[in-house]
Amino acid sequence: MVSRCVLHTSLVAVILLAAASVEAADLGLYREFRLGTSVADVIARTGTSERDVKTIHERPAMLQELSWRPPYVSTRGVERDAVAGIVFSFVDNQLFKMAVDYDRSRTEGLTKDDLIAVLTELYGPRSTRPVPAAARSTYESLDTPTVLARWMDAETVAALQQSEYGGGFGLVIVSVPLEAQARKAQATAATLDAREAPARDAARAKAEAAAAAAAAEKTRTANKATFKP
Repeated sequence: MVSRCVLHTSLVAVILLAAASVEAADLGLYREFRLGTSVADVIARTGTSERDVKTIHERPAMLQELSWRPPYVSTRGVERDAVAGIVFSFVDNQLFKMAVDYDRSRTEGLTKDDLIAVLTELYGPRSTRPVPAAARSTYESLDTPTVLARWMDAETVAALQQSEYGGGFGLVIVSVPLEAQARKAQATAATLDAREAPARDAARAKAEAAAAAAAAEKTRTANKATFKP
């Protein structure tokens, strides 16, 4: 009877330890990159520079992107990085999304179950809860990926995806509250751009006409001074 109680206690301890390990999985951390960090932090960790940061919108919130590829390693015997590249997305200087693209030469022959198994070891059991499809960004790829599996916590979603056309695998890690903030800002920015487009186009046309007139006058003046019949 005592041994049975000891066995039961040990089994519970193992289950609790496994549950604690799953709960401890930090979905917002991918390698050395963490959701919520600043543009400067990601620049420092990737070895990129400020000129590599692309500004999508400046108002009502600052939306930016940074594309990064790991440095090529040609040393014999050193395995090539499984990551082909990562696109980091920011809203008001906070990292809200990491879109990881895996090198196809490193995933060749692997099935979706193989990748799900690896990510399950990292993040714990995948989520079975349905997640509403998010509205597409105007600057996202037209190649809509298929979501193969998701891992979720209170504020983060990590989704294993596969390209519809090329078949390549990727992992997208998103801060739910920050992404909602980014999408709201993007929608507002699109509205502002559309509202101001006529005035902006008119100003550009006026500036181009003035520049053309100035160039024509410069040519006229030069030719007038040197022309000999």
